[in-house]
Amino acid sequence: MKIYCGTDIIEVERIKKAILSTPKFKEKIFTAAEISYAENKSDVTKYQHYAGRFAAKEAIYKSISAVCPHIELGQIEIINDTQNLNRPIVKIHNQEFNNWAQNVQIDVSISHIKEYAIAYATASFL
Repeated sequence: MKIYCGTDIIEVERIKKAILSTPKFKEKIFTAAEISYAENKSDVTKYQHYAGRFAAKEAIYKSISAVCPHIELGQIEIINDTQNLNRPIVKIHNQEFNNWAQNVQIDVSISHIKEYAIAYATASFL
């Protein structure tokens, strides 16, 4: 078994500026479910949630890119497991990756505060 890890930290303001000033940024990076999740948060915290998801996608990419480098951030989706304390669940929407995904386990942890979001991911390749 091989285990790879990835981590990322991002300024919340940087993601907010990208969303507000770059057309299509939000739709390119985030799935419809991720956008809905963040947009249902208060105006004060929604960009923290976007930044957390962005950091998670970067961390996940870093953990799996050694084996599957052709994944784009928009193909990585993080949703909440409502059955398990809202822990984040990773879904990959990439055919190359999904051809052997049954042999991969990905875990991610996300934290954010007013100014920063951070995420850590591990990918276990069986």
